[in-house]
Amino acid sequence: MNKLLTHLACCLLPIPLAAAPSFDALWQDSAVEQRIVSGIHAHRMSEAVVKCIRRDGAALGNVSVRIEQTRHSFLFGANLFMLGGFPTAAENRRYEETYRQLFNYATVPFYWSDLEPEPGKPRFAVDSPVIYRRPPPDAVVAFCQQHRIAMKGHPLVWHQWFPQWRPDDPQELTRRIEIRIAEIATRYGTSIPRWEVVNEPLERDLHADKWCNLPAGYVAHALATAARAFPAQTRLMLNEATTFSWLKFSGENSPYYRLIRELIDRGERVDEIGMQLHVFNEKTWHQLLAGQLFAPLDLFKILDRYGHFHRPLAITELTFPTLPNTPAGEGDQATVTRNFYRLWFSHPQVQAISWWNVVDDTAAKGEDKWNAGLVHRDFSPKPAFRVLDQLINRDWKTVIETLSASNGSVAFRGFHGEYPVTAQIDGSTERRTFVVEKDAPNEWIVAF
Repeated sequence: MNKLLTHLACCLLPIPLAAAPSFDALWQDSAVEQRIVSGIHAHRMSEAVVKCIRRDGAALGNVSVRIEQTRHSFLFGANLFMLGGFPTAAENRRYEETYRQLFNYATVPFYWSDLEPEPGKPRFAVDSPVIYRRPPPDAVVAFCQQHRIAMKGHPLVWHQWFPQWRPDDPQELTRRIEIRIAEIATRYGTSIPRWEVVNEPLERDLHADKWCNLPAGYVAHALATAARAFPAQTRLMLNEATTFSWLKFSGENSPYYRLIRELIDRGERVDEIGMQLHVFNEKTWHQLLAGQLFAPLDLFKILDRYGHFHRPLAITELTFPTLPNTPAGEGDQATVTRNFYRLWFSHPQVQAISWWNVVDDTAAKGEDKWNAGLVHRDFSPKPAFRVLDQLINRDWKTVIETLSASNGSVAFRGFHGEYPVTAQIDGSTERRTFVVEKDAPNEWIVAF
């Protein structure tokens, strides 16, 4: 192992866990650790060169060069449902600051029941009537554009959260869905590049009589409708719940795998594959801590199988509770968070990880009891927040200060993302911004 990889391995060693030894044994297994470390090195970093020259093309050695990554290419996100949703301006500022400290990616709410509570009167505009956890999309888009936060719309079609006025007739409901998708695409097609077209289609099949009257084939129809309505470069996604993303896995016979295979085979666009992981159950959490669920080798096996589609994978909704709501429970939440993020970040097909609720006591009805935020309600950071801050803003960012070699070059291996470069010699300073990308030349010139 070279010096950089050795350093990376040291940085990423697991922290102690106040849980069952079997969890420790699984995550500290040398094969698991090696795959995580080598995966991060191979898939999240690339070689790059900055060349310092004179205007006439002559190489410049001994140039003082600072290369500091300021943005990730990988998408670290959360839902942004509480934007502007706190009682005071000070709390709203704290929320925005907390969000921006970690995240470069946002889930924007487009739940039909709350976006269009009255037919033909969507709540797009900033001055729309207030609904808790449902900021108007225009406000979220403006915030994200101001702070260069990538966006994903969630969701276009979901069997839950349909408006009360929805038509009883399945064909009329299909027509209204087409109108909804077209209207959203017209307004946000150029500003939001990713869309969860259908959310939890397999969960819907479990409760078909309970939720709504969607006709057979609605998933393919929604994908086809979105493909026509949105710009060609838009990424169209499916998003499935925890049960079908992870728990009901049986290789190619997995229901979610078969659904995706069927859709792709019939020519529908599935550009990205979304996989939720919510722990909203005390038994599930204890099984996870005991190493009985979501073991690292099982997670790798599932990701590898879905990787056969050669589509990006996204962890779209993530909930790890603080259970019990004590310092020990917070410690467990932090360690689980760290292990899972490292594994997902190491896998070549995973392109995004989205935490769900950032702040305690701001979840959907019935979910606050899990205290699954990264910060307390007063915005004080929990250990899980500090863990992610360390990973995202320190361990997985590259900063280099050095002198150029005699041939004018500064060679380095850096994490993929944006890099402002400052070069100084003889009182002269040049600044450039470059992007380190996978499978790209990553060779740049700074001329004096």
